[in-house]
Amino acid sequence: MGDNSMQDLLFYITRKETLYSIGIVLIGGIVYLCCRKLIRRIIMKDEDKHRLSRKNKTYLKLFNNVLKYMLFLIVLILVLQINGVNVTSIVTSLGLLSVAFGFALQDALKDIIMGINIILDDYFSVGDVIKIGDVEGKVTEIGLKTTHMKDVNTNNIFVISNRNITEALKLSYFLDIDLPLPYEEDINDMEKLIEKMIKKIEKLDHVISVEYKGIQKFGSSAIYYKIRILSKNEFKKQIMRDAHCIIKRILDENQIRIPYQQIDIHSK
Repeated sequence: MGDNSMQDLLFYITRKETLYSIGIVLIGGIVYLCCRKLIRRIIMKDEDKHRLSRKNKTYLKLFNNVLKYMLFLIVLILVLQINGVNVTSIVTSLGLLSVAFGFALQDALKDIIMGINIILDDYFSVGDVIKIGDVEGKVTEIGLKTTHMKDVNTNNIFVISNRNITEALKLSYFLDIDLPLPYEEDINDMEKLIEKMIKKIEKLDHVISVEYKGIQKFGSSAIYYKIRILSKNEFKKQIMRDAHCIIKRILDENQIRIPYQQIDIHSK
């Protein structure tokens, strides 16, 4: 009995249908691994050279996800056909059950439709820093069903179903500082101090450029000078804190006090 079972197993394994099936599965797996490796190499190489746009990076990652499902479906159909399964009849049967499954899969369909809209309409791309609800994070991946975000404050990873993304705020790469300085101080002297501040702020990590924009407005107790910082978005809060420290130290070194509103009380 045992010998017969072993012979049956060997016959099943060595028959051409089984060998063809194994070969197709291996080829499908190799094709997917090669494509995934190529996509990762393109992304990493062009990230180092700052050539790959966020939109193209999003398309590459989406292509990787779509390719995985397509290869799986193609391999499954080929294996079934090789083993004598009537694929056409299965598709017809699935068509009859599609209405019933539609109700069960409607959330997944909403995710996919919204995922396609996000990509085609360019709501946001991989690498953008966005705000969805109370979460502010960097988009690390956009799939057909979910969007992955890395929280800029906690580094936690959020996975959000695409159907739940009704609106997203794409955050600016600019940081504006309106610096209040006394009316009594000479404008030329203040602008020289601002140039000092800019040179130090430019040396901060993740700062791309810093520019003095001029006088923003005349306040009730101070003149406001605008400094604009271009930075990597996920580091904006820390850059703002560091820039404020630099500004305060330079003002203290030059004995310049930041004006504040004062109330004069007159009594009889």
